[in-house]
Amino acid sequence: MGPLEKENVRKRVVVIDDEEDLTTYFSTILEENGFSVKTANNAVDGEKLIREDPPDLICLDLLMPGKTGVNLFLRLHRLEEPLRDIPLIIITGIKEKINVDWKDIVSKSKARVPDGFIEKPVTPQRLMRVVNNVLSRGPEKEVVFE
Repeated sequence: MGPLEKENVRKRVVVIDDEEDLTTYFSTILEENGFSVKTANNAVDGEKLIREDPPDLICLDLLMPGKTGVNLFLRLHRLEEPLRDIPLIIITGIKEKINVDWKDIVSKSKARVPDGFIEKPVTPQRLMRVVNNVLSRGPEKEVVFE
């Protein structure tokens, strides 16, 4: 495969959110911007997708019934390589519910943190800005907040 062909390979994204209209919304935006997208409406199905065909990026909601996005996030970082190293963006409205300061949490965390955070509601521009920033960063990376 030559260099031009490699550039045209579509990046693969798994979107996990219990709200089906949001997974459709996010996947439409991502597909319109050249990404290949698979969606899941719960953490169990999302983990299956990630294991079956590891994506280039995971977009994950935190608050879901049953096994939550928080549970899946913690589990992903205990998995074998390369699964645990897949970039992950948290897309959530949790701040409205519990007044979370993500920047403060990240600055104090000693564990691996998500690569990006997007607060709901999400515009197409915000989603693509964070996705592109996360995917284009090198090893010296900072968390992208939006």
